[in-house]
Amino acid sequence: MTVDGNLQNWLADGLVRHAAKGLRRRRPDWADAMLGEAATLPQSERIRWAIGCAVASYRAPGRFDGVIYPLALLAGIALMAAYQWSADESLRTVAVIALIGGALGLLRPRRVWVSAATVGLVVAAVNAFETITSLRPAYEMHQHTFLHDARWVVLMVPALIASGLGGYVGRKLRSATGAPA
Repeated sequence: MTVDGNLQNWLADGLVRHAAKGLRRRRPDWADAMLGEAATLPQSERIRWAIGCAVASYRAPGRFDGVIYPLALLAGIALMAAYQWSADESLRTVAVIALIGGALGLLRPRRVWVSAATVGLVVAAVNAFETITSLRPAYEMHQHTFLHDARWVVLMVPALIASGLGGYVGRKLRSATGAPA
């Protein structure tokens, strides 16, 4: 066995272990089969098998279920904060909140309240940041007060309505396809 062969074996073993670890909770039978098959393959086929295992593990149902919603929630908060920083409160702000809240509700129907609360509070949080730090966008001509900031908590209402509608549609789609809600 050469250094190249050792490196290939090490990479193949690492990829198969990674694939099996990702599948262990949802598909333990697949994980065991991958590990068992990898142990019996000749060196010339191991790296191809390992790559196939890694690809299959990422394509397996439910692989990213635990990661997609938190990333989408963070992206929604960041988008809402960037929008709020660049635009004054208006009807468009409510539309952006509704769009983000609805998308998050659709993505994770069981987290409607979390989606609504986090997205709905962003405007108040950005305004509070402006009040505390005295940093404000160029279009802001007046200094905010905490009372001014607190009134924007009311934006949780359209966020909750949009998240609830998105959650309703998400549950209907999941029940139609047989996917877990």
